[in-house]
Amino acid sequence: MQILFKMEIKAIKTEEDYNKALNRLEEIFHAQIDTPDGYEAEVLSILIEK
Repeated sequence: MQILFKMEIKAIKTEEDYNKALNRLEEIFHAQIDTPDGYEAEVLSILIEK
């Protein structure tokens, strides 16, 4: 069974975007794997790293 989660993904273009992404990642950093927050944390960490 495949489970999909709806998530808004936006490029980080400005310092404000970057700071918002960091703040959100801090909120969900310890989320359980394979949950909506867990997936969001993984995507945010990839975007922030780039």
